[in-house]
Amino acid sequence: MSANSYRLALVLAGSLLLGLSAICSDAYAMYPPSPDPSDATVDTDVARCHRYDTLQPQGTTNPSISTCETMSPELGGMRDKLADNGWLVQGGTVLGGTFDLLNHGQRPQLYIGQDPTYRANTFVYVTYDLSRLGFAGAAQLVFNANVQAFSYAGENPTGFAINSLYISQRFNDGREQLQYGYDELGNDFYGFSLGTNSTTSPAGVGSSIPYEVGFIFNKSAPELNLRLASDGKHFYDRFGVTRSVDPLGPQADWNNNNFWGLKWHIPGASALYINELGYQMDAAAGQSMTWVRQGVMYNESRFPDFHGGYSNGNYAYYLVGDYQLFQTDAAQPFHGFYVNVKADYAPPDRNVYTGDAGVTFYELGPFAQPYDVFALGYTFDQLSSSFQRMRQASGFTAVDFSRNYSLSYVHRLSRGIYLSNQLSYTVNPIPTPKQPASLTWMTSLSFSY
Repeated sequence: MSANSYRLALVLAGSLLLGLSAICSDAYAMYPPSPDPSDATVDTDVARCHRYDTLQPQGTTNPSISTCETMSPELGGMRDKLADNGWLVQGGTVLGGTFDLLNHGQRPQLYIGQDPTYRANTFVYVTYDLSRLGFAGAAQLVFNANVQAFSYAGENPTGFAINSLYISQRFNDGREQLQYGYDELGNDFYGFSLGTNSTTSPAGVGSSIPYEVGFIFNKSAPELNLRLASDGKHFYDRFGVTRSVDPLGPQADWNNNNFWGLKWHIPGASALYINELGYQMDAAAGQSMTWVRQGVMYNESRFPDFHGGYSNGNYAYYLVGDYQLFQTDAAQPFHGFYVNVKADYAPPDRNVYTGDAGVTFYELGPFAQPYDVFALGYTFDQLSSSFQRMRQASGFTAVDFSRNYSLSYVHRLSRGIYLSNQLSYTVNPIPTPKQPASLTWMTSLSFSY
């Protein structure tokens, strides 16, 4: 349990550059301002591409980049023909690496970047408008799959997986949403990354705790979730149920699943329930973006207890908030400075990471670069004293806290191509054995098509 628990945290740390969610629905990289058709310099591909965005997955907190911001918005005319028939196909490739600038190389490698660590991921997703087949409401079929590879086996499994295969239906102008099928439930709750979307988000509010307590990562699981919003759509409640990750960790979960990632039952992995209450308001002229959410998770699976034996179930609480401090462009009110604060808790007798708190300041459109994102963050992780005593009793060193300071920047090189960089200083980079502080540089180059 101990090794797999901290591996979950490292998976999150190494994935920050890739991002997992959007903060507001009108963020610039998702919906860039429509060009003026009278402008002779306007790219007609971009001027027509907004139509396709209406077919992107609905209701998820990690929408894909706008088709307007892909390398080829029209895909040689194919995207237009597909849209005529209710289909959208979109994808991308991300290449990245992490390097410890303090030269702490070690064999065997104990954390991401301790030795130069490389990763690659190519993904594709497909949506279809199910209302054409008579489904009620605004109905969609969503499919997502990827092939991923990692030089450090402790970061993530390598191989192919289907990450999503579900149906989403929205009713009453989006105030009610029902989703069912196979998915990673973390796509729909918490909001794990800052900024805009999976390509342009440089850093995350990522916490290991929801994944440590059971969120699926890498492959999908059967799930059902329902979101209900108030008449003004600002207040909402979202409830979900899914299969837990294997309590032995993501590699065990990967190994026990099938090739497609669509196995219904995995031994030892029981039901996981989550409920999130929130308030969300998009940026507008004279109105600051606000998103506050709190959630409760309960996992029925049995987890090893650090005092011996097994605990019946696992649970976690989280509280996360984002607020736009001020706007920097009256014409595009989502440009501006933001702050994110978060806190998480899980019981210390069965979780290595038992609490965390963090604050991140970030800016959309810094330095007059409308597509860039900048972030500066601090996170404190409280580790389980029960886990520390258990490891020390076995003759190993262990720590009871970790601190991380991060500086991140994403730069748009050209349409559909982004360069992300993050510099992180971490005191106690892993729970055990105790290691010197690390200074890691994470970089990634992403291509969207």
